[in-house]
Amino acid sequence: MTRTRLVVAGLILMLGVGTPLAHPAVANPRYPGDGDRITVVLTSDRQYNSAVAWYDAHNHMRRQSDVPLNRFDKRTGLWTGSLVYTSRVRHQKIDTVLQSDGRFARCAVWINKTKVREKTARGPRYATAYCH
Repeated sequence: MTRTRLVVAGLILMLGVGTPLAHPAVANPRYPGDGDRITVVLTSDRQYNSAVAWYDAHNHMRRQSDVPLNRFDKRTGLWTGSLVYTSRVRHQKIDTVLQSDGRFARCAVWINKTKVREKTARGPRYATAYCH
């Protein structure tokens, strides 16, 4: 496994769908920046998914294929995983895209305690949710 894949895998922290931990500073969630905690919640009807792309703490575009989501909700039948990081730039980009291997894909982006984006997509296969 390459170093990049190890770093990306380390970024995928499997958390619940509940409210993410908040950064203590009061910030405007419409304009995230240095010190804001960014949480990207990914949800699919499949445990392993085609791809995810997001901007990291330094506004570098990151991609990962064969995306595992490790938390399963028996009630909904959906798999969930999260990316959590603290922004290190003045103007943080938060666009995210998830391509499921199944019929359902959802992405949600939280800035500190506030959900600022959410998109759900359904399709016959490879449903793709784009939070922009």
